[in-house]
Amino acid sequence: MLILTACKDNKKEEKALENQVMDLHEKVMAAEETAIQNKMKMDTLMLKKDSVKTAYPSLDTSAENKTMRNLSTEILKADDRMSDWMHNYNPDFSGKPHQEIMDYLVQQKKIVSQINTEYNSVIQLSNQYLLKYKKK
Repeated sequence: MLILTACKDNKKEEKALENQVMDLHEKVMAAEETAIQNKMKMDTLMLKKDSVKTAYPSLDTSAENKTMRNLSTEILKADDRMSDWMHNYNPDFSGKPHQEIMDYLVQQKKIVSQINTEYNSVIQLSNQYLLKYKKK
């Protein structure tokens, strides 16, 4: 009876950690959407640099385009890391020992947390950057 209880507790612990990874994944997916929207806004601004120059005559559009390209690159890097993680994540734990499962899930949670941090950083930077182009 003790072994059955330990097995149930192990499965419960594994499921709880897997749920944490998936909850974090959902947060990252929402952040990804925001980041991509910001990238699209910057892409539009870069395409319409003549209009931007007319609206903001003192603006150095070359420097602004460089800043927007750098921010867009950071967004794409985070997006690529998320895509790689989703492609490589393997939730099939059949026949694997409890500790191996827990180690794997801890590692996955750490990776997704890092991606979340990357997205949050680039979202904050791009939001701040885009404020200068808000309609007055």
